[in-house]
Amino acid sequence: MSAVLQTGARAWPTSDAYAWRARRGAIVGFVLTVAFAGAYAAVIIATGGDVLALAPVVGALVVLMVGAHPVTGVYLLFGAALLFEQFAIAGLAPLTAQSHLFQNVSAYTPLPIRLSLAELLMLLTGASLVFHRLTGRREALRMGPFGWAIVGYGAAFALGGLIGVARGGVDLEAGLNEVRAPIELCALYFLAANLVEDRRQLMVIVWMFVALVAVKALQGIGNYQEGPAWTPYDAGSVTSHEDIVFFDAAIALAIAMVALRVRTRFGYFLLGLQPVILVALLLDQRRTAFIAMAAVFAVITLLTFFVRRRRALVLAGVAAVGLAAYGALFWDSSGPIAEPVRAVRAVVEPSSSSTRDQSSNAWRVIENRNIAYTVRQLPLTGVGLGQEYLFQQQPPPLYGLPYWRNITHNALLWLWLKAGPFAALALWFLVARAVLVCSALFVREQRDGELRWLAALPLAIVICQVIFSSVDQGMTFSRSMIVLGTALGICAFLVRSASLESPAVEQVR
Repeated sequence: MSAVLQTGARAWPTSDAYAWRARRGAIVGFVLTVAFAGAYAAVIIATGGDVLALAPVVGALVVLMVGAHPVTGVYLLFGAALLFEQFAIAGLAPLTAQSHLFQNVSAYTPLPIRLSLAELLMLLTGASLVFHRLTGRREALRMGPFGWAIVGYGAAFALGGLIGVARGGVDLEAGLNEVRAPIELCALYFLAANLVEDRRQLMVIVWMFVALVAVKALQGIGNYQEGPAWTPYDAGSVTSHEDIVFFDAAIALAIAMVALRVRTRFGYFLLGLQPVILVALLLDQRRTAFIAMAAVFAVITLLTFFVRRRRALVLAGVAAVGLAAYGALFWDSSGPIAEPVRAVRAVVEPSSSSTRDQSSNAWRVIENRNIAYTVRQLPLTGVGLGQEYLFQQQPPPLYGLPYWRNITHNALLWLWLKAGPFAALALWFLVARAVLVCSALFVREQRDGELRWLAALPLAIVICQVIFSSVDQGMTFSRSMIVLGTALGICAFLVRSASLESPAVEQVR
């Protein structure tokens, strides 16, 4: 009897074994994603941009992968949103801006499909999820910690659509472009909340985020080297505007790992990438990037104060001394190294701003006046989707933005313009809910410290996205909303894991 027991006995896997499995899965997923992206780019080069010949093969492969493993659809959507541009970059033509992933299929093929490849992949992933649920391979569909907030956010746009139709003369093309990204946010949230079910899948997403952000940072540095000689007036970004949200979130995640004294291979890898990401952020010449970085640093430092008080005080002290020294050295300087202080000088000394910044500021002042005028005229309903907001003062036209009369740069107030105070309430309820849940995950005492720093990623993305959207059309960018929806969706797994250990986190739900 004992001999049988001895022969059949097996050692339980250690935590290192589980960690290795998670890393191996993340590495495999990342390699497959990069290989797919590299093959796609190679085909673009070889065919001069015509990839239709490859479409049947790639389409069949994607259908098989997503049909067998629906979470693959989340990986592909998340990776594509990080890697491929949605809009052209002024003065540059990187390969990643030629994918057409976020354009209607009908825009570049004879097929009358008014959906993008990304949206078709969302539908395929959702259908695979429902099929697996109906066949008993998965549990009941989950709402997750933000389910009802997401439903309310989507309902606000449904209301905006009804208002736009009721007012008459609705522009369906403009309305479709307004509602597209918000729907993608809702879809990715529910897909990620239901398909990311274990730590291995979560780490695949986190590794993909950091690795692809590093790729975009390196690409931005290369774009700066190859780009035209910018003048003080038209100095442009070296990446898409929304990339600054991803750069800031990666930096914030590194700060959280330092604050929590996380010593893992992933942590060292992320810290090693910080110089590359910071250089790309400086070259991007976006004042908003550094304002968002300061805000998310303040939030993480404050949360760290409740976990490791001494470490938080050290972080705050080092940051204060560093910022004071930096400001004294570079206050009157120019160029990329002085980019962070430019955001401060623009407020303290508006006359010191560049010609481009002054022109941008003047345009936004006119836009804000028109927003206020529209709210005064239609305080309860707004103008609705597919309708232009009201102009009290005519601003200079924006030729590169076809729907600038429908979508404002201040995307936070844009929601009020489209569906009144209900839409604004839906947005801020979602934001407040996300900040509350992620903060609770960060500060609560847990046996698994990894849950803390993982919660910093969705928290940072939410904060940076809100600040970015206050000055840019961030709520209508597919890339931003796909990444934000995925980040919120992974919180479902974090909350489930934390609830098994801490009843306090369960109460937040």
